[in-house]
Amino acid sequence: MIITFRFISDEEEDFICDVNINHDQTFEELHIAIQKALNYDSNQLASFFKSNENWEKHEEVTLIDMGGDNDVKIMTETKIEELFTEKNERLLYVFDFFAERLFFGSISRTIDHESPIKLPSISKLDGVIPIQIQEDNTDDISLIDDLYSEDFDEPEFIDENIDDLDTDLY
Repeated sequence: MIITFRFISDEEEDFICDVNINHDQTFEELHIAIQKALNYDSNQLASFFKSNENWEKHEEVTLIDMGGDNDVKIMTETKIEELFTEKNERLLYVFDFFAERLFFGSISRTIDHESPIKLPSISKLDGVIPIQIQEDNTDDISLIDDLYSEDFDEPEFIDENIDDLDTDLY
């Protein structure tokens, strides 16, 4: 069976990415297809989550085993058919792991025969592609410069010999 996942973004309203994949292919193959189509760096952490109609995260399929949980599903070992078989089933694809940025996906079509082309494949890619990693501006020197203004009083430095200070506090 061929499954078509449609992914959309809450960041770019016109973004659509349709990925066709066989039911017996892995989530890693789906992940790589998305990464290549969007020209993303495939070395970044990512996860899929089975979701309900309210987009709540349920079962996770992760790129790498972070250890600790014996029930964790890994993309290389988990086939699409283990979690998805029906039209309109939903999933979340977290592509910017640390900023929790994601695509909303659902099965838009299923076809009960073999594909004449190699899968996975992209059948539709429209709109503005969201950037993969949101830049952290905390290092931006302009933010530091904005903290200071011409009205800011420079601190006064006391030019005293440290030995002359009274250090007897008790």
